[in-house]
Amino acid sequence: MLAREVHDRIGSGLALALRRLDMLETTAAGSDPDAAARLQQVRAAVVDVLCATRQVTSALRDSPPAVTPFSIEDALRGFVQAMEISEPIVDLRVDGVDGLLPAAVADAVFLAVREAMRNAVAHAHARHVAVHITWDAEELHASVADDGDGFDPARAAEHGSTNGLLGMQERIQAAGGVTTVTSAPRRGTRITLWVPVKERNTRHV
Repeated sequence: MLAREVHDRIGSGLALALRRLDMLETTAAGSDPDAAARLQQVRAAVVDVLCATRQVTSALRDSPPAVTPFSIEDALRGFVQAMEISEPIVDLRVDGVDGLLPAAVADAVFLAVREAMRNAVAHAHARHVAVHITWDAEELHASVADDGDGFDPARAAEHGSTNGLLGMQERIQAAGGVTTVTSAPRRGTRITLWVPVKERNTRHV
């Protein structure tokens, strides 16, 4: 009940505010670049709150379904739809073999990919985001690439402004995997994940 109220009242209101900001930003872009830049900052803040609202909604549900191999795609598509944005355009591809992905791996990958997508929307001002997740009995590979602002990873780490990248890396590392971040100013960002599947399956036998 409470989860539904949070979604319907707060989530829907934030989504509406985001759509209106998109329209205002488009209008201001041609006439007042300074105002457009400020609207981008406001938009990023609204996206952050909307994403947090979605996380709270999920946590409030009495019996959330376990993340399964094929629910990763559904969950990520639901995340994109919940933001109700026209940009960036998200190209999502998920390929895997049923029953081969342990729940712990699926959960870690879903949360990491969602964070990478959130960063592309809220901070990178990307126009396109390509997400590809694939796995077999041995290992999982995932990538999130955007054409946004990009950044200097070393400089961002030095100043502590990694937009959740550290948490993402720690989550994947806890699953036995590796995260690689490739980015440069005005060159977009590409995040790749590798997680072993066979070791996890063997460990749970």
